[in-house]
Amino acid sequence: MILQNKTLIISATLAFFVCSSKNIIIYNEEILVALSFLCFVLFSFHTFQDTVKETFAQRRTLILQELEYMLVAKETAVQKLQQTYQHSVQLLESIEALKTAAVQELERAQHARLTAFEASIQKKCVQKVQQILQVEKQLQHTLHQNIRDNFTQSVLKYFQKNRETLIPQLFDQACTQLKK
Repeated sequence: MILQNKTLIISATLAFFVCSSKNIIIYNEEILVALSFLCFVLFSFHTFQDTVKETFAQRRTLILQELEYMLVAKETAVQKLQQTYQHSVQLLESIEALKTAAVQELERAQHARLTAFEASIQKKCVQKVQQILQVEKQLQHTLHQNIRDNFTQSVLKYFQKNRETLIPQLFDQACTQLKK
């Protein structure tokens, strides 16, 4: 490589001298600045070639590590998303099962509530009918007692009023009854 660089440098120098002697290259400010810049670039390239290669190699390694890290992170994220999706699907299925169970439980509770309400209404109706019957019995008893009391009073009043005529009649009836 050094041999190739030497031949390249020798041929460039020889070409430069030839162009200068034939007045192909005219030395003015622009040419001198351009030649200085070209020499600077060649010198820098030759001097810092290994350092630049190492810097680019390190940069490449760093970029590869970052890419690998990003790929691993993306893979982890995809796995987590997949697990989250599966968990969501399981939760959805569980929610559907709970919904079905809740609907069935509500239907049973509604049926039980209606049955209990009907039984309560029937019980209250039976109680009311019993109360009405009890009140009716009390009224009948009171009515019979009032009739009896009124009849007794009316008979006593009639007996006291017609005492003189009734005593002999009652006595005759009692004797007749005893004879039989």
